[in-house]
This record gives sequence, C-alpha cells and structure tokens, in this order.
Amino acid sequence: MRGARSPSGPSPISLPTTTAGPQPRRNRPRDPTIPPFRSAMASTTTAAVDDGACPWDSLPSHLQDRILSLIPVTELLPVAAASRALRRLLRSPAFHALLSPHRLDAFFLLTPRLAVHPLSRRVLPTPPLAALCPPSYPLVSSASPSRLITYATLHFLPPIPDGSYLLSVVVQPPLSSSCILVAVTTGAAVRSFTLDTADPSRHWASRGDLPLSISLLGNAAVAGDRSQLFVLGRGPDALLVFHLATGTWEVLQVVMPQDLTTAHLFVYDGKLFLVGGVERLGEVERVVVWRLEDEKEAMLWREVAVMPAEVFNELVADRHGSFWHFQAADRLGIVCLYNAVDGRLVMFDAVDGLWTVLPRVSGLDAEESGRWFGHVLEPGVELLLGQRHQRS
Repeated sequence: MRGARSPSGPSPISLPTTTAGPQPRRNRPRDPTIPPFRSAMASTTTAAVDDGACPWDSLPSHLQDRILSLIPVTELLPVAAASRALRRLLRSPAFHALLSPHRLDAFFLLTPRLAVHPLSRRVLPTPPLAALCPPSYPLVSSASPSRLITYATLHFLPPIPDGSYLLSVVVQPPLSSSCILVAVTTGAAVRSFTLDTADPSRHWASRGDLPLSISLLGNAAVAGDRSQLFVLGRGPDALLVFHLATGTWEVLQVVMPQDLTTAHLFVYDGKLFLVGGVERLGEVERVVVWRLEDEKEAMLWREVAVMPAEVFNELVADRHGSFWHFQAADRLGIVCLYNAVDGRLVMFDAVDGLWTVLPRVSGLDAEESGRWFGHVLEPGVELLLGQRHQRS
C-alpha cells in the first residue's frame, strides 16, 4: 500500500501557458490574485501580442469545447469572466453536452452552507442550493449524478408507506429528471417499495421482502448500470442485492470481514468496495478497504488498502478508547470519512489507493453536521449559467 498524500495536494487544473515569447516574460512570477486559468490566458495573450497570433483563437470551436470540458466546473467560473467569447462558449448547449461529472469536483455536505471540496482539499461554501433549512433536511442522495431528496421534495410525492424510510435514489439516465426511489421497512420482516417518478400514476409499488431476519440495513451502493442496489446488512453481517427490475432481494454468498464495524459500501469502475473499521475488544484498531472479487470458486473480499497510522490517528483524534465510529460519503471513487464529534476528515482515492488528511472543521454543530454528511452534490451547468442549483 502506498503512503498518505500530502494535505496540500496538486494545484488546480489549468490550461498550460504557452512557451512562446521572450524568456524574461516566461519567468515572471504569477500574480497570486489572478486565478490559474486567467493567468494562463493572460500569458497566452501576451505571446499573441509578441508573435502576432493567438493560438487559442486559432483552434476550431469544437476543440476549444473539448479542452474546456475537461476542466472541473468550479475551475471554469473564472474562465467565464475572462471574456465575452469564452462566456458564450461555456453557456452554449454544444458545450453542455460535453460536460460530465469531474470525479474530484464534488461537494461533500457538512451543513447546507459548508462542504468539503476534494479538488481544492478545503472546506468551502456549498454551491448555490435551493433554500434548505428545517424541515428540509436531506433524507438520501443518489450515487451519481447528484439528486438530493429532502422532506420538502417528498411533499410533491405520495407519502412513504407507514413504517418505512428512504433507502436510495437511483437516477435513470439519460433522463436525469427521472429517478426511482427505494424505501424499506424496519423491524424483523423487512419489506421494500419503489416509486418511479417518470410513472404518471406516481404510487409506491410493493416489492419483495428481505429473505432473512436482520437487525438493520447499512448504506446502499448503486451498480454502474443502475440495475441493482448493493446493500449492507448488519446483525448478522451480510451483502444483499436488490434487483430494481424484479423488485426481489438476494443474499450473496460471500463471507464478510471479521470484526467489522462502521462499514460503508461504494461502487467505482464496475467494482464493489467496502471501507470499514476493524475492532478488537470493542475498540477500532484500524480502517481497511476491501474490494469484492468474483473468483471461480467463490466471491471474496480482498484487502486492497489500509489507512496509514498517522491518518488513522488524525481521524480518531487520538481518542482510541472512546471513539467508536465515523461517517462516510462517496462519489466516483472518492470516499470521505468524517469524525463529526471532533471535526476530523480524511479522504481515500480508489484510483491510486492514497489517503489524504483534510483540514479540520471547528465550530459546527455535531448533530446538524451528522445529519447532513453523507450527501454529495456535483456542480452542474447551473453554476456556469448563474442559476440556482436545481438538483434537489
């Protein structure tokens, strides 16, 4: 396993500056008050004056669209302010069709106002949201693309069946305005219900019952093709699958890791991962990431990463004997683990298996923060258009 990543992280993504022009101009220090992309554009403009040509303007519009679509939306905001031509490009339907969620450019909500931003590795103001205040607390958000469901949202839908709670929201592409809500009951006999928002009848359909007695259900991870939900069962530990098309449940025959606590499932690149604490005598000793492998003989959880000791000590705030659990949220292979009591945050990137210690958070109400953390928003074209976020 590789070591922990430096908290400073890489610099924001920007277009490369041109190497044309006299050497002294190339070595001038960048003005720190100018965002990286605007600094790059200014350098390119300087080269254009020296050389009598502008390389960026000489590119075909479809190449300009393609290049800019690779930049996270939050990094495009200063680009839109650079010129009217760039603003028109960024607001064009052709450019919006190229945009896709950038895996690092997500906002892990701490409160309706503050969020963790993996790209900058900072706690930042949340992108503009619809007015979210009590009683508009979120219930659950989808895996990707973002869909935040609140009590206010449910006012426009039939009431959830008695004794049930919302387990997952599955956005159905290519119609991002359509989604399937999955609700389950609590108690000895777990029953499930689904509601398709694209169905004109707008009613909760009764689906299958859980095929075993279980104390509670953990989080749900949406399969890449959005046909299944992987659900963590606790007491006893089990890996469950809910098939959306048939409404039936299945218990996968896989042995769960021993002494597992505070576990969280997530899907990335077609693989199912599990991150959780391993406890001994009631105390969490380490945090491990497993990946589900489908071998010829059987499925098994293979250990792929272990949280380094210095990162683990940061997460538990050096209170090993009294700290019992953390919260988790994921988006596109990025997982944030949060100790809401002490305001400690760490991040795991499934791409390279690296851990990052994020800035500590102070002055937040632990109860409010605990209610919001687990919900992740991805900025969309609304930010470029100057509109309020409409994915709620």
